[in-house]
Amino acid sequence: MRITRYFQSCLLIEDEGSRILVDPSGQEKERLDDFGKLDAIFYTHEHGDHFDADMAKDFVEQGIAPVYANQSTAKQIEASKTIVEDGKEYEVGGIKVKAMELSHCLMVDGSASVQNTGYLFNGKLFHAGDGKELDGLEVETLAAPISGPDISLKDAYAFTMQVKAKQILPIHYDYLGGNPDFLGSYLNKKGVKVRALTIGDSIEI
Repeated sequence: MRITRYFQSCLLIEDEGSRILVDPSGQEKERLDDFGKLDAIFYTHEHGDHFDADMAKDFVEQGIAPVYANQSTAKQIEASKTIVEDGKEYEVGGIKVKAMELSHCLMVDGSASVQNTGYLFNGKLFHAGDGKELDGLEVETLAAPISGPDISLKDAYAFTMQVKAKQILPIHYDYLGGNPDFLGSYLNKKGVKVRALTIGDSIEI
C-alpha cells in the first residue's frame, strides 16, 4: 500500500491497482491534476479542513470519482453519494474500506462536535479523521491527528498505544501546528515508527 500525504488530513491511498482520496478540503482544489485517476473519495466529517461541498459535488458531476460520506456530511452534498454505515465494509476495486464511527474531539469550549467516521483500508491503515480513541481496534498503521481543538501529542501517543500500531502517520497539524519529531522521541522508545511526511511525499507500508 502506498500513501501520499497532502494538506491537513488529506491522504491518497493506492493499493491493488485502486486509488482512494480521503478528506480533500478546499485547499486541494488547485491540486486535482496531481491526484491523477481516482476510484473513490471518502470523507470523515464535514469540517472545512476536511471537506468542501462544492468540490464533492464536482467529483461526482464531472465523473472524477464516486463519493462516500457519513450521514451528517452527506446531507451537504448536492449530488449522488454513498452514505457509509458504522461497521459496514465497502469495496473499491482492490481496496476494502471499513467504516468505523469514533467521536470527534471536543471543541475548544468543551462542546461536542460533528459526526466523525474513520476508515480502515485493507485491514492495514486506519484514518481516524478528528478522532482520538477507538476501543476494539488493532491496526498496523494509524493515521491520527496530532493537533486540534482537543487533541494533543499526548492524545496521539495514547491512541497509538491503544490500537497497538507499529507506526503512526501524523495528520491534522498544518493549521494549528504540532511537532511529529517530538512525538517520535517518545513513540520510538516503544518501538513505534513515526512516519512524518511533508505535503506530496509518500511511503509504502
